[in-house]
Amino acid sequence: MSLGLLGSALVAIAIGVLALRVLWPARVVWRPYRWLALSLGVGTGLGLTTVLLFGWLVLVGVPGPGLIALEVALLAVLAIAAARRGRHQVPVGPPESADASDRAPGTRVIGVAFMVTLVCAAGAFTGLSAAAPHGGWDAWMNWNLRARLIFRAGPEWRDAFSPLLAWSHPDYPLLVQGSIVRAWIYQGGETLAGPVGVALLFTGATVALLTTGVAAFRGRGQAMLAGLVLLATPFFIFHGASQYGDVPVGFFFLATLVLLGLHERHKEHTDRFALLAGLTAGLAAWTKNEGLLFVAALAVAAVLTRRNRRELRTFALGLLPMLVVIALFKLVLAPSNDLMSAMGSGTLIGRATDPHRYALVARAFVEGIMGFGVNGLVSGVWLLVAYGLCVWRRSNAADAPWFRLAAATLVVMLLGHAAVFVLTAPDVARLLNSSLERLLLQLWPAALLVYFLGVATPEEAAAELAEPRELRAPETEKQAAPQGGFGRIAGGVGGEPAMLRARMDDPHQQP
Repeated sequence: MSLGLLGSALVAIAIGVLALRVLWPARVVWRPYRWLALSLGVGTGLGLTTVLLFGWLVLVGVPGPGLIALEVALLAVLAIAAARRGRHQVPVGPPESADASDRAPGTRVIGVAFMVTLVCAAGAFTGLSAAAPHGGWDAWMNWNLRARLIFRAGPEWRDAFSPLLAWSHPDYPLLVQGSIVRAWIYQGGETLAGPVGVALLFTGATVALLTTGVAAFRGRGQAMLAGLVLLATPFFIFHGASQYGDVPVGFFFLATLVLLGLHERHKEHTDRFALLAGLTAGLAAWTKNEGLLFVAALAVAAVLTRRNRRELRTFALGLLPMLVVIALFKLVLAPSNDLMSAMGSGTLIGRATDPHRYALVARAFVEGIMGFGVNGLVSGVWLLVAYGLCVWRRSNAADAPWFRLAAATLVVMLLGHAAVFVLTAPDVARLLNSSLERLLLQLWPAALLVYFLGVATPEEAAAELAEPRELRAPETEKQAAPQGGFGRIAGGVGGEPAMLRARMDDPHQQP
């Protein structure tokens, strides 16, 4: 990788991490979450710098060295703000307790398997990128094409969104294309390594975020199991190398749920994590149109699970700036969506009342979900079902507010996708064949997060079986930690780890 491409990546990641550091709640210690924040910073930084690029295009014109200087200046401002904020950090509380699974002998075996699979996945990604450096069909037709049009057109960059190019989806938002353009600006010219590098960053960051996200709540053993399943999903690695927008938008779906989980854990002290979750949900909508459906699904799930108004207002405050950017793009530059523009009221009613379309979509969804992640022998879904039957669910996981919100969001997303297929597709079978697996991939990392926070670890399952029923602690004692519903998932096997983590959350709390 050249110095230009490396510089574009490092500047974006540094902006993302420092922005998170500046917005990080003062009463939540940064250090236990530093690797999670680094994973979040990769996608967040790429997203924020593309918003900066879009603003430059609209207000100034052709981007060049001036944009680089602006990003470096922003980086310096964030670094100063983060340093000042660090000096006023509240005293660090007791160190985070280790999860019981972290000390288990089986965790080392899982760790070795994770590292071997990581090396194999990296080799597969490299081989796929070398064999097809231009990516897959959609990369030629949309993502890389739009980046080339913007980069080459100079003052006429708006022509990249001409209605004459409706076949190439010019209404898609600009996070992926903008990230590629940024890489070429830093490089000083086009290179195939630009889109490959962007794809690599989002693919690697998704694995890192899932692993560190699960580790923050359930320990390293469960985290490596989650990462192992994601890395061993062939379609995830293949599609990451295809340079499409599905892995990037899936990263932001996952990031939003992780941040909402942190909000549930620390909501007694701060609403900042809900604010950051709104930002990442907005970045999902800035990546693909499916991100707007994700925002709507979160809203519906929040109503269904009766989230309080304060949380919703804080989330909306983080979301609002990105909605303004997206609205500006959609209203000023982007033509209408090809599927929506072809619909009339008569067509819509006809499709909505056609039972054949519902049956076709339902059958495709059931088959697609049950067969997702197939590795040549068995699908990843059936492996998770088998594992879940062995360890069963974590005690009271389904009662946690975050768990209900996250699960409801995924269900509403699936129903929303199904409705889109039924109502908008001229040829339902063709669109299902070309799109369904990619839509499921977008939700796969988030689904793995929910799954591995909801099921017990092997050590917990073994302890539950080995402990005599009369000696098991009552549920009221297990829930004694002064945390929200998510704390019941985040705690250890008994009450002590959760209590220690609660003290870490509030450094002033006495043991």
